[in-house]
Amino acid sequence: MKRNNSRPPQKNSRPQQGGRPQQGGRPQQQHAPRSENQIPREWRIVVGNHAIREALLIRPKKVKGMWLKNGWENSADLKELEALARRQGVKIDTRQESVIDKFGSSHQGAAVFVDGAPEFDAKNFAKHDKSVVLMLDGIEDPHNLGAIVRTSWLTGAHGVLIPEDRAVGLTPTVHKVACGGVEHVPVEATTNFSKHAEELKNLGYWIFGLSPRGTRSIFELDLPEKVVWAIGAEDKGLRVTTERLCDELVFIPQSSASASYNASVATAMALTETLRQHAPRGNRKKSQSDE
Repeated sequence: MKRNNSRPPQKNSRPQQGGRPQQGGRPQQQHAPRSENQIPREWRIVVGNHAIREALLIRPKKVKGMWLKNGWENSADLKELEALARRQGVKIDTRQESVIDKFGSSHQGAAVFVDGAPEFDAKNFAKHDKSVVLMLDGIEDPHNLGAIVRTSWLTGAHGVLIPEDRAVGLTPTVHKVACGGVEHVPVEATTNFSKHAEELKNLGYWIFGLSPRGTRSIFELDLPEKVVWAIGAEDKGLRVTTERLCDELVFIPQSSASASYNASVATAMALTETLRQHAPRGNRKKSQSDE
């Protein structure tokens, strides 16, 4: 049965973390950090070539500086990033690779510092005819969060909510794994899922929680136009308090009950099913990997 998309009024109820001269007469960013101790806590530390490129293209005025490892000139990828940063007016400094290592051993030789991120605005999301938001309940693995943000970007999710405590935030590793997705999908840390859930419900969203206690498979649902997926931690699943915020608990079928899906894999399956149902028939775009 097709679900009614309208809702009745609701009751009240850090990161882990001389200069190269600017060329070409471009304006330089001011106050770039000279050491890791000078990086403000509100700045994002972005590593990974794809993530850095996306930050430079999407919000160049918010990039406060770039660090390149000594010897960057020997890398074609780093030369490309350096040229892009210079064109965007970003101040570039060189550092020993061991200094950048403090942001994560897989940094690929560069890091940028970004002040600001996409804004989580539920009222703006709700203006879309079809919308999906994620509520991640205690994801602690940065690789999982990074993969979820990347998938959210590619499937058109409008925002991600994460807990402020006992969960991973937007660390350098998350940025690298997300491959630029953080620049497109708002990720907001909150101490109050209940407040956001109430606002989203009032805006017409239905909240579905992934849980082995669900009574229906995600593939049995006729999804409404505005969906929130609640996904629990890798080992514990959804907390009881988060389950109570859901309109319905649902499950993903599996052939064995002795294990469970990885959080990022489960999220990808839910988002892909949402994209499939929301896409106009006969007008579904192929991914690059399909071409």
